[in-house]
Amino acid sequence: MSPRVMQFYLATRIVHGLGSVSSLADHVKQNGGTKVFLCTDKGLTAAGVTERVSALLDEAAVPWVLYDNVEEDPGTRAVHAGVDLFKAEGCDLVVALGGGSPMCAGKGIALVAANGGSLTDYEGFGKAKKPPYPVIAIPTTAGSGTEVSKVTILTDETRNFKMSILDERTYPSVALLDGELMATLPAKPALVAGMDALAHALDALWSVGATPYSDALAVTSAASIFDMLPRAALTGDLAARQAMLEASAAANIATGTALPGLAHVLSQPLGRYHMSHGLATGIMLPYTMEYNLPVAYGKLAPVARLLGETGSDRELAEGLSERLWGLMDSVGFPTSLDPELVPEDDLPILVDQCTKVVNYRLNIRNAPPADLETLYRLALRKE
Repeated sequence: MSPRVMQFYLATRIVHGLGSVSSLADHVKQNGGTKVFLCTDKGLTAAGVTERVSALLDEAAVPWVLYDNVEEDPGTRAVHAGVDLFKAEGCDLVVALGGGSPMCAGKGIALVAANGGSLTDYEGFGKAKKPPYPVIAIPTTAGSGTEVSKVTILTDETRNFKMSILDERTYPSVALLDGELMATLPAKPALVAGMDALAHALDALWSVGATPYSDALAVTSAASIFDMLPRAALTGDLAARQAMLEASAAANIATGTALPGLAHVLSQPLGRYHMSHGLATGIMLPYTMEYNLPVAYGKLAPVARLLGETGSDRELAEGLSERLWGLMDSVGFPTSLDPELVPEDDLPILVDQCTKVVNYRLNIRNAPPADLETLYRLALRKE
């Protein structure tokens, strides 16, 4: 067998710690920005978070234009409208502020504004001819991790399908991880984001593309999320929220290196029902863990050891699976799909879309279409 050659690459400068967003204007200038395109959503504008960030630009006399029309689960419409405004205003740098939706939209806008054409032209691996405009990503939830990712997930409304754009040039130039911006984040979105982050960590562990670097980041971030998520989401403890931001970024670096396994494959087609990515991935996560357990004891046991558990690899991995069910129950996270939302008759469509997801073949245990359908049925309580 020939030796396997592996790589680790991260193009994003990570600035983290409570209060770290105060350095925003310096990073804009260091990346050559002369007019900022501030991409966010109306919820953050209403909560005053947008104003806090824009004030930092005003204090440094950095011109900016606001685009806060990004809805949850954005796609081609939001990106193309943003590109039109970006060009009309003569912007040359994107500040993407928010959860995964504004950050992915901002990355998509930077890409299409630089390259032209339609967002769908860039689906898949490395389709762009030019690098995007610089992006500074400021997450206000601890989950998507797209602030440190080469992956951008956006919806093609024509196909009603969440597509993936993967290109090393789409890494944000800078990620500012400041837990103070999560001070007003309600419990529900904090939990959805946190489960998304946990899915990134675990999916990285059971990916065939896992490396020693991705495993180290995945194990430590998964243990931190198991430990911190309830306190961060339900109490508003800023130190816990900062820890979640840092664990979320580490988890996404892990899955960006390994590329994600089955939980993300199963969740992606559920975007047709306008479920948030974090909710869909979180619901499918425990079923995926149980499916992978027979071949993943050694991958999961180190997480349990960091959480203070002892035993054989098999005992620890099975205990971690039980711990995941318990975590979801304790914080009130749903563990099943709503049959009113996801009709059983749609399962052949969902399975077919799974097989077209770019990372379908990366799960540590091969999942043929029949197994994919069974996993959906389990989540629908049909098995």
